[in-house]
Amino acid sequence: MRGNWLYYRGRWNAFPFQVEQITKKKVGYHAEPGKNRMQYLRLNEEVQPIPLTAELLEKNGFYRVPQSRCANPYYWRMTVREGGTGHLIYTIEAYETFFRGMLIYIYNPADCETVRFHKQLGFVHQLQNALCLCGIEKEIIAY
Repeated sequence: MRGNWLYYRGRWNAFPFQVEQITKKKVGYHAEPGKNRMQYLRLNEEVQPIPLTAELLEKNGFYRVPQSRCANPYYWRMTVREGGTGHLIYTIEAYETFFRGMLIYIYNPADCETVRFHKQLGFVHQLQNALCLCGIEKEIIAY
């Protein structure tokens, strides 16, 4: 999707980029923010997803919460509040698993709402898409 973060690992260079345009076989991005010139990369093995890690979650405002009697002593949480009023909209929790990535829960505990989203995610763009599907406008920083 537009706005998703991916990683280019070519023969001569490697860098993260944010998708700005999508065609059948290529993705476009701006090499220099604020410039009009679009760069394109072929969708092949050189364009890769960015793994979802605890460090990346913390960089994006998630905080570590201790948990007892579990294989992993921590999980990560972020609350999303409505601007101005401070009304709780959603809580997002991420649990490390034995598999790649995180088990993500998105819900609103204030309204006793059932879990809106619950899935194992391995990559940053999957988290971005899940937030978008739940109506959460949160900019994710990949690097």
